[in-house]
Amino acid sequence: MATPNTHGSLRIKLLRLILGALLLLGGTTLLASGALIYSTDRAVQAKREQELLSGLEEKARLLGFNQALALRSLVADNLFGDVKALIHQTVSENNDIAYGLFFDAENRVWAASGLARVPASKDAPSPAAPSFTAADMESLGISTTHPSRLVLRRRQNPLGGDDVLEVAAPVLSEGTHAGTVIYGISTRSVVERMVQARDLAANRLVTTLGLIVALILGSGAASYFLVKRVAVHITEPLLALRTAAGAIATGLRSSAPPTESPIVDRKKWERVQITSGDELELLGAAFNSMVEANEQAFEELRVKTEQALEASRMKSEFLANMSHEIRTPMNGILGVIRLMQNQSLDGKMRRYVETVDASANTLMSIINDVLDFSKLEAGKYVAQHVSYDLRLVIQEVAELMASQAHEKGLELVYRVERRVPTGVVGDPDRFRQVLTNLVGNAIKFTDRGEVLIDASTSQQDKATALIKLSVVDTGPGIAPDDQKKLFAAFSQVDGSLVRKHGGTGLGLAISKRLVEVMGGEVGLDSTPGQGSRFWFTIRVGVTAGGEQIRSAEWASGRRALVVENSRSWRDVVVEHLVAWGFDAESAASGRDAINRLELAVLEKRPFSAAVVGVQMDDLGLEEFLRTIQSVPALQTLPVVALYHMGSSVTLSGMDSSMVTQLPKPLRVSELYNTLQSALTGASTPPPSKPGAEPGKIASKLPVLVVDDNEINRYVAMEQVEQLGLRVETACNGQEALECVKRKRYVAVLMDCQMPVMDGYTATQEIRAWERSRNRHTVIIALTAHALVGERDRVLAAGMDDYLAKPVRPQSLQKTLWRHVVLSRDEPGSSPSPSAPELEAARAPVLDPEVPRSRKLIELVLKNVPAQLDGLEGVIRSAVAAEIKANAHKLKGSMLSIGATRVAELAEKMQLAAGQGELPQAGDLARLRDEFDSVSAALREELAATAKAT
Repeated sequence: MATPNTHGSLRIKLLRLILGALLLLGGTTLLASGALIYSTDRAVQAKREQELLSGLEEKARLLGFNQALALRSLVADNLFGDVKALIHQTVSENNDIAYGLFFDAENRVWAASGLARVPASKDAPSPAAPSFTAADMESLGISTTHPSRLVLRRRQNPLGGDDVLEVAAPVLSEGTHAGTVIYGISTRSVVERMVQARDLAANRLVTTLGLIVALILGSGAASYFLVKRVAVHITEPLLALRTAAGAIATGLRSSAPPTESPIVDRKKWERVQITSGDELELLGAAFNSMVEANEQAFEELRVKTEQALEASRMKSEFLANMSHEIRTPMNGILGVIRLMQNQSLDGKMRRYVETVDASANTLMSIINDVLDFSKLEAGKYVAQHVSYDLRLVIQEVAELMASQAHEKGLELVYRVERRVPTGVVGDPDRFRQVLTNLVGNAIKFTDRGEVLIDASTSQQDKATALIKLSVVDTGPGIAPDDQKKLFAAFSQVDGSLVRKHGGTGLGLAISKRLVEVMGGEVGLDSTPGQGSRFWFTIRVGVTAGGEQIRSAEWASGRRALVVENSRSWRDVVVEHLVAWGFDAESAASGRDAINRLELAVLEKRPFSAAVVGVQMDDLGLEEFLRTIQSVPALQTLPVVALYHMGSSVTLSGMDSSMVTQLPKPLRVSELYNTLQSALTGASTPPPSKPGAEPGKIASKLPVLVVDDNEINRYVAMEQVEQLGLRVETACNGQEALECVKRKRYVAVLMDCQMPVMDGYTATQEIRAWERSRNRHTVIIALTAHALVGERDRVLAAGMDDYLAKPVRPQSLQKTLWRHVVLSRDEPGSSPSPSAPELEAARAPVLDPEVPRSRKLIELVLKNVPAQLDGLEGVIRSAVAAEIKANAHKLKGSMLSIGATRVAELAEKMQLAAGQGELPQAGDLARLRDEFDSVSAALREELAATAKAT
């Protein structure tokens, strides 16, 4: 609060009010007077100008009439010299006449004075004729048409300078046209007189306005001194009231120590004494009564505040205990469910387990919402500041929510503006939480259409950026009255939505508070019946610039066609293709795309590639491909098919070697690599996929799991063993300490809340024991506490990382991989595997993430052996081009079912053949051996599918 003003602010306001009114009145008078004088002068000047022009016109008529009479006899007698002398004399004797000329009935110029001359015409009527012709007059804008009567017109002077009043008079001889005389009379005299008149009017206007301004300033000065003397009687009592109120506020603000409540015992607050005998005295008495009432209210508030602080402290302790007590059993429930899902279950039992898993996750989501809201309510949350990849988080959220959208028949699209930085500093977990909540709500309440995630930046420099995320849906929209309560806790627009969709009504309230903690704001734009647009901003640090869209020489000059039912996906793909260097076009239907492809061939400007969405309204992908492959010039056109994740298309009975299928939401880097590989033949690394990495840890040392809860120990033990690692257990921190002293471990998973010795103390003891032995064991905390600061607490205790219960297998795996090196040079460690063994360990026989239908498996088992026989035949023929084509075809078939190892061998053979090299001895045999493994795995899947159905 600023220091109270002691210079009579009300007095200044009164002065400003009076002076402002006077200035407004004076300004209005000044403007009105100026406008009146100006308009009057303009009218007088216009009238004067008209009179001068009328006089000039009369002079021109008289000149034309007299000259026509004088020339009549001269022309009749054919006195050329006299006509010329008369014209020249008239022009030279009168300075206002700019030029004059006479031409006869046959448009021959007899005399011209004051006009520029030109070389003589070859068709001059006589040697005595002037060198000025009718064509010359036309070039100067002088009409050669003979008027029937005297004509006046204003025009530009053909010689430059002021405008002229041109008079043209017919010369009649015995009733017939003998010629025309023309004079141009300058308007310079009229212009000069009008300039003088305007200058005089301007001087008169300035003088008048100056007098008005002087009167206004004099009146303002007199009013100022008068108001200043009167205002003091009003402002002094008010100043006393303000001083007393400021003293109360200052004393209240400064009396409490920083660590105590601001509501403390007060001495008697200051009263005011006003004896003005008017309403101001009544105001002073009311102020004193208010002070007395406030003294009593503040005393009651002090007591209640102390009680509230104690209740808040107890609430925080209760929240921490409840977090631990709830998450501990939930960790056991969810962990056992995931372990059961990894077992071989029949159809009915698997459905039971999946139902329990869905219900448990829903319960965990509700618990997390309540705990998060409680933390935010208590002010216990502080945003993290760590480096992360912003684009990757957006991509992960889109991929995570895609299945929910596709199950409802919705399209989920995400777009990241080119200027959005890649490396940022902020809180990735909370950013992901807010974005996931908004996208989940959009999918939940949208029945048809699409959901768009749009990331942009409006402010950015070298150090910081303001990122704006928008989630746009095509749902029912939200009425303006309902929008006001949407971000309130435990609130939903319609109570029936709770029964239909579930939820606690806390998601948007939590998101709003998290965004505010991250330095941003959240908002909503919605129209009923037209969908909604939820948006939020966050301010992040910029660690490394980077753009996902990048130009490429291999794409420059090539044409690409995008065929996609979703307009948003069309725009996103076209935007990236154009940025890479493609000349990109788009089509909304398959038949339109086919027509464009065929037309481009006829125009000899063929497309180099096509990006096709599987969900076309008019054609299926297979029909589309058959149609374009029936055109010889399009048989080798690379096609990238975009399908909804988990629903790729089986291409049966046709050559699908030129088709690559990519899932949506589309990873732009995958599209870039696919097009580059298809158009240049360059090998690109396969996209990284989440999942297990067998053989990542080469050490034979076990993992120690420390937890006092038997179920949690069992769950953690099973999860670690499924990663291919050995496990030992301990029940408390004391046992863990003794185990570490006796034996070395690759890592220790340490619970924090345990009897005998907790995880914090055990870690500190382990670190103290290791310092003298130059050792360091990786210790990862497993805690059910949800309060902020838990991560800092475990790191301060000496632990290496932190995992919150319930622990997800993927999170456990990533954390172990991050902290445990590839191999350890320790006693008892296994020997390093050979290169083929490592390659086999890295690449599974079949990619578990690639969907394979029964029909697709049967087609592969039926057709691929024939492809291998064909490849063997062309290898014997030693034709490199055919080897390349057959290997490429085999690679496409293998990628469609996720047989990455066979696809890699086929790709190596294809690239070697492209360089003119024939396969080495044993390459085909190795290819067949690998396919035998694939065939066995495919038959097992067929048998499992048949048993399940």
